[in-house]
Amino acid sequence: MGIVCGTDFSVHAAQAANVAAELAMRLDETVVLVHVIENSGQGAVSPKSLDKLMGTLRERLNNEAERLRRLGATVKAELLNGSPYEALVGVGRRPGTRLVIVSSLGQIAPSRFLVGSVAERTAENSPVPTLVVRDDAPFRAWARGERPLKIFLGYDFSATSDSALRWVDTLRKLGPCNITVGYVCWPPQEAGRLGKGGPTWFGEAPPEIQQLLERDLREKVHNLLDLAKVEIRVEGGWGRAEPQLIALATAEKADLIVVGTHQRHGMGRFWLGSVSRGVLRHAPLSVAVVPLSQANPQESARIPEFRRVLVTTDFSELGDNAIPYAYSALRPGSTVCLLHVVEPKDPQGQIKQTNDTKTKLCSLIPTGTAARGIETHVEIVRNRNPSQAICQAAERFGADLICMASHGRSGLSKAVLGSVAHDVMTCSKRPLLVVRPPEK
Repeated sequence: MGIVCGTDFSVHAAQAANVAAELAMRLDETVVLVHVIENSGQGAVSPKSLDKLMGTLRERLNNEAERLRRLGATVKAELLNGSPYEALVGVGRRPGTRLVIVSSLGQIAPSRFLVGSVAERTAENSPVPTLVVRDDAPFRAWARGERPLKIFLGYDFSATSDSALRWVDTLRKLGPCNITVGYVCWPPQEAGRLGKGGPTWFGEAPPEIQQLLERDLREKVHNLLDLAKVEIRVEGGWGRAEPQLIALATAEKADLIVVGTHQRHGMGRFWLGSVSRGVLRHAPLSVAVVPLSQANPQESARIPEFRRVLVTTDFSELGDNAIPYAYSALRPGSTVCLLHVVEPKDPQGQIKQTNDTKTKLCSLIPTGTAARGIETHVEIVRNRNPSQAICQAAERFGADLICMASHGRSGLSKAVLGSVAHDVMTCSKRPLLVVRPPEK
């Protein structure tokens, strides 16, 4: 079992089969060539006519399989009954299956807005990546070593996008690829997440936000791909992401656009939208859709390495005691952001207060940190909401870990006094190390 390819014996299906054969040869896998006879209408056909039809289809399927064998691929042909997408997904669930390949004409019929095409429904249900081929020429030239494959990956900092990155890395290992990773942001949302005010112009992000997003995207890609061979694109825009991703891929003259999919079903798909479905439906180039199930358990179990830790203190004894814990988790070459949040006050007294606070923060830096190769960045933020300020500072800093103290309040005292640590844990997606007070 290796690569599943659906065919309806059309010219476009033959192109998809060509790509399946080339990839199978590179992966040393078998092509499972599948043709599905839909059950609807078979009851009205006489058994004799049905047998004749089955014989004709089996002959056409065997002829197509033989054509792929002449290309050098190992092929197994299967004639199945049922729903086309359900049959393809069923074969895709067999152990050892790596990819499902189908073709698409790229046409939009009214019924597709309700039930979707075979390609769309396969991608939304397949446990392995689905490759929808619209042009086989770039893949065949790539397989022959004549040119690199131009890949555009739409990224959104989700686990599904990480799965798509891992899948692109497998293509890169099969042959030379020019890879561009693109992220489409909504400037007002990013401004709120990063705590950066100011105007967010239509269609573009402010320069400071742009730089932070490019940094985060570059570091994310660096975990899996060679940065020397990867281009980064961050574009600000309004509206749905898929038209902008398609425009970026087209501008890059990509041969293939790759996206992750949450594989939402039912009302969740309509309320939350589906970027992968929009890209599949409207992109003029070949599309690969990668599900979350492609995540590598060994990768997710890898021991994380903290390079940037944000630690905050309110200058209480407990808050100050959290600072050494932040440094203890770091290796040489790492950076600590030492943060203090203050209430906004009269601007005339802010300068002296800021200088005094910086001096106080610097005095809390453990001795010997510079000798260990750990750099400290001191930041003072004015915000009436400490938990919001901490979360925004962690996003700007790109913290691998947030470290802070908690008084461990519970019950009525927590309801009255609140818990900054609890609020940070609720609103931030980053790991949080909470330092408890010592037992008396």
